[in-house]
Amino acid sequence: PVCVPLFRQSRGAVIFGALLGTAATQAANLATAMIVARALLPEGRGDLQLVVLWPMLAAPIASLSLNEALLVLTASGSGDQRRSFAAGLWITLALALLAAVVAGLWLAPSALALRPDDVKEAGRLCLWLVPATMLSTFFLDALRGRLDHRGWAVLRTVQALSYLAGTLVAWHQGSGLVGFALAFVASHGLALAASGLRLAALGGLAVEAPDKETAAPLVSLGLRLHTGFVIQVLGGRVDQIAIAILLDPASLGLYAAAMTLVLGLLQLAQSVSQAMFPRVLALPERPAKARQVRRTLALVLGGVAIAAILMFALAEIVIRLLFGAAFAPAADLVRLLLIGIVPHASREVFMLALKVEGRPLAIGRAEAMSLGFFAGLLALLVPRYGAVGTAVAYAATQWLVAGIMAWQCRGLLTLRGG
Repeated sequence: PVCVPLFRQSRGAVIFGALLGTAATQAANLATAMIVARALLPEGRGDLQLVVLWPMLAAPIASLSLNEALLVLTASGSGDQRRSFAAGLWITLALALLAAVVAGLWLAPSALALRPDDVKEAGRLCLWLVPATMLSTFFLDALRGRLDHRGWAVLRTVQALSYLAGTLVAWHQGSGLVGFALAFVASHGLALAASGLRLAALGGLAVEAPDKETAAPLVSLGLRLHTGFVIQVLGGRVDQIAIAILLDPASLGLYAAAMTLVLGLLQLAQSVSQAMFPRVLALPERPAKARQVRRTLALVLGGVAIAAILMFALAEIVIRLLFGAAFAPAADLVRLLLIGIVPHASREVFMLALKVEGRPLAIGRAEAMSLGFFAGLLALLVPRYGAVGTAVAYAATQWLVAGIMAWQCRGLLTLRGG
């Protein structure tokens, strides 16, 4: 009953809500990035990126994509929503605790062994990101599956706005790296609480004991989706991992500042694709699905291309204005990264199409090729060219994998009617 009026929202209303939420999120993220950059300078910014990198890598890998599986089952009307949610919640909680222990005993200590004591302290604090991220993502995708687009759009901004508030407090108090790390962890905890309360208000927060009959199809679907997702996550982090291992924290700080601007454009594509996925999935006819996918692709590519051209022309001015003169070298990184942002944005829609077609393994194959190509380029270019080589490798990889996914989606993209 809750889903029916929400599903009747027009496509335009859904997209507008997604874009509005993304705009608010990106404005908050940009303000936060400005404060962090000016307070910590490139080296401190790199250390902050380092301490959040490993838990934010462990969390999605440990999730087994149960959040996405729940979304698919709920939006398509398969199975009992309440029992599926309960099964997924308990399994996700167990996986989150296991991942936090592994990250705490091995991953974080290995990554931060040579860094100062305050960096190690911030790294231990950031281990709380693992359960907070996994559970909040699970709750948000449960809302998407119930077609609660308004709630999902609003709640996505909670973490960004609360992190902005936390950074303002940390900056005012002069608390340094540990204070900014604490603000980041607290913002994810608040996002977890807010999404849980929203689900409870809609009657979708179920905590009864899971049963094998419900858990089995959920886990099975999650595992089918997870291969491609893990490779996608690694592909999105391997550039930062390469810089963290091969270069100094200041290089990671400059690259992170450049990526903040560029990935803000990518968030437009991700928000529209995520908002449209459950709606397209619920359409009964394949031609109608094809039409919605083509419209989404045209909207995403047009919007991202215009924004990328403007950013390319104003990169140096924007970097100096937002982050200060210490980050001026990041302007060249921004321009190189922007070369790959349009194909990267198109990938989000191609993945939507492949999921709608029930072909998640095709995403995995494309992402595997992408990861291998990206890692090879990074190994070749980063030792010689530093962060510039990382940006070149990123742009080249996006064009390759977008072409592969476009070929995989050609049947749906060229289908007419509906």
